[in-house]
Amino acid sequence: MSRVKNPQEKKRLSYEKDRRNCYGENDKSSRKNIRRNKKLSSKSFRNCSAQLARLSSHEIEADFSCELESKVLSGEKLSRLKGFRKVPDQSLKEHIQNQERWRGLRYGRRANS
Repeated sequence: MSRVKNPQEKKRLSYEKDRRNCYGENDKSSRKNIRRNKKLSSKSFRNCSAQLARLSSHEIEADFSCELESKVLSGEKLSRLKGFRKVPDQSLKEHIQNQERWRGLRYGRRANS
């Protein structure tokens, strides 16, 4: 049985769990861009795999084929590592702290002018 939380505790938990999009672009466009970037990342990975398949179908020297295969596999691994990664949004607590900090800087400058 869960215990009843007081309003202050609820607010604190809300500040920690809720997130805000601080990336600098529209959140609706982020939905499209995430799909697009994941698609492009997978496409480059498939391209590296297709290159390896094409190399194996041709008859070439063993040393040369091993060298090409290692290059293709390293490119494949790089495309996975450098591929698209989602970054979590900023927590509401951090977002409000940043807003207050910028608000203080902005009003502090106006007072000095």
